[in-house]
Amino acid sequence: MRHGSRLSFTPVTRLGASILAAVLVLTGLSVAVPAAAEAATTSHTLTAPTSVHLGSSATMKATWITKGKRATGSVLLQKRSGGTWKTVAKVKLVKGYGSVAIKPTASAKYRLHSATYNSASKTVKVVRNWLSFGPSAGASIKVGSSANLSLKVYGDGEPVTRIVALQRLSGKKWVTVQKLKVSSKGTTVAVKPTSTTKYRLVRYSLTSATRTVTVDRDWASLSFSSRSLASSAASTTATATWYSAGKKANGTITLQRRTGSGPWTTAGSIKVVNGVGTLTVKPLVSRTYRLLAGKVSSPSVSVSVKTVIPASFTVKGSGFGHGVGMSQYGAYGMALDGHNSTEILEHYYKGDTVGSDGLSADTSIAVQITNAKTSLPIQLEKGAWRVVPSVGAAPLLDGGAGATVTFKVSDGKVTATYGKTSTTATKLLLQWAGTTYYPSSSTKDAYATWDATYNRYHYGQFTITALNGRLNVINNVKLQTEYLYGLGEVPSSWPAAALKAQAIAARSYAETTSHSTCQCDIYGDTRDQNYVGWKKVTEGDGAKWVAAVDATVYASGHGMVVKNKSGHVEHTYYYSSSGGHTLASEVVWGGTVAAMRSVDDHWSLDPRVGNPLSSWTPSLSQANAAKMLGLNNVIAISLTHYEGGGLKSMTGTSSTGATATVTGKTDAMRIRLGSYVTKSDNRKLQVNGPWVTAITPVAPK
Repeated sequence: MRHGSRLSFTPVTRLGASILAAVLVLTGLSVAVPAAAEAATTSHTLTAPTSVHLGSSATMKATWITKGKRATGSVLLQKRSGGTWKTVAKVKLVKGYGSVAIKPTASAKYRLHSATYNSASKTVKVVRNWLSFGPSAGASIKVGSSANLSLKVYGDGEPVTRIVALQRLSGKKWVTVQKLKVSSKGTTVAVKPTSTTKYRLVRYSLTSATRTVTVDRDWASLSFSSRSLASSAASTTATATWYSAGKKANGTITLQRRTGSGPWTTAGSIKVVNGVGTLTVKPLVSRTYRLLAGKVSSPSVSVSVKTVIPASFTVKGSGFGHGVGMSQYGAYGMALDGHNSTEILEHYYKGDTVGSDGLSADTSIAVQITNAKTSLPIQLEKGAWRVVPSVGAAPLLDGGAGATVTFKVSDGKVTATYGKTSTTATKLLLQWAGTTYYPSSSTKDAYATWDATYNRYHYGQFTITALNGRLNVINNVKLQTEYLYGLGEVPSSWPAAALKAQAIAARSYAETTSHSTCQCDIYGDTRDQNYVGWKKVTEGDGAKWVAAVDATVYASGHGMVVKNKSGHVEHTYYYSSSGGHTLASEVVWGGTVAAMRSVDDHWSLDPRVGNPLSSWTPSLSQANAAKMLGLNNVIAISLTHYEGGGLKSMTGTSSTGATATVTGKTDAMRIRLGSYVTKSDNRKLQVNGPWVTAITPVAPK
């Protein structure tokens, strides 16, 4: 029989009542369900702690189910006292759940009560004397360190001063570690186990809860003498503490680092003796560090660097050349936009015009080909040849096609040897058939060479002398045509307008150039103009270049040149490409030339022209940046520019705030910066022009 019920309904009885009620409803009659039946569908459940310390609260939890649903309402919490049940609290339940806290002073039975139902009773024992031992969750330590345990003794619910025994579990037996006097305010004891250990307190019949101190026997920790550094120049000392198998380790442990969320990399190795080792590190940038030994790793530790000193700098720029006069890639772009050669030249040489030089078709020019060798074997191909002391003189040596004549320098004179025959003189001329100097109606393709791939010469003759202890080889050719035919300054595949502009500029440059130290009029390399001889004529589109040169010669034989306002031939500086504008002569070298102004040259950067040096990014090391600017270190470099974008000054700032500035003409600045960047054979990694747009720091890795 359920508490509070006067009738007991079995399952069969309940089923019969339900059937009877259904029958009566169907026949139009009604029936009242007895209160006992309703009670049979109601249940209360009380959950309570089995014991509670005197003075502490006990939480009594209640559940209420009626007619199969969680009910909302109130029930009474009652306590058995002297044979009767007395209400001690009202419990409010919402959706079947509720609780109430009470503070019992003596052990007693409790139940839940409602008008129709009483729960089963629960006994709550009040403990008057006990031992408090914490922390309740135990403790976790690394071997070699201590754990603090808290102790307190209660008598009649009040803290008292007593003697207790601290015990640890050894195997299956409890062993007393020490006896302690615990004050009424509580006592803390430090334990230092070398392996995971269980502890408890004992006083006569009282025993505390067991507390477990978990010991990590394999661990490492990391610390630094300073975790906040002023700059990348600063160092800090890393200290590693390492235990293995519960003992102070001896050996080497790895120090790892990472930047941001990047991968961990090895920063160094720390030698550990008797559990401790140190290593001085220079983080350079803010980093995170940890120790690693097998499966053991330490917690990570961050070290911040306030001012980062870059490892290097990236120099960003564009263009190739000095920047004065015509840009060759710019001329190409203008030709693509429909400009003719005159418009191109008059754009780049402000105020100048294109006109006649008044020189005859037979005007010659002496081009230095080489002054680098003391001995040079020259092959004569596809025609006869001769060595003479002067034009029109009888041959000293001669022969047919396929011969090799070796020239050597000795005692300031030149010796030519063919087979077993030699001749020596201060100056020797080498002539071959089919040229102005050795006319031939049967030979048109004869040439002289010492490297069939790069050095082949069809026109003119060689004048060979001794200069500075080496052979000085000069090619004497016609200025208006033969010399220009051999210039390898631009691709022959470019538009005709660009080729003609190049031919006119090259002729103007040659006519205004002379040298006294080389026994020549002009150098055959980039000191003046790049002369490659017969190779240019015979390349794939060589005929187009020859036609462009011929188109710049008037019927009179005079050549087209660029003239200044005074009517003189302009010394037409030109170069490969710019950074978007040409530069005035005075900002590049000094000295104002009226025609050499800064003008628009966006064509140099036009993707259509395919300029390979429209951008370049050489690297400048930290050490070289500091050396270049005269600072201990460099964290930033700012730039100023002349009109047209040429580099004017570089100002470096050090980690201490010190600054230094280097200023100069833009070509000198280009050369200076270029001498400090990291050397490379890749043109994209060189300073190719004065158009330096930025020098940006690269953080250390």
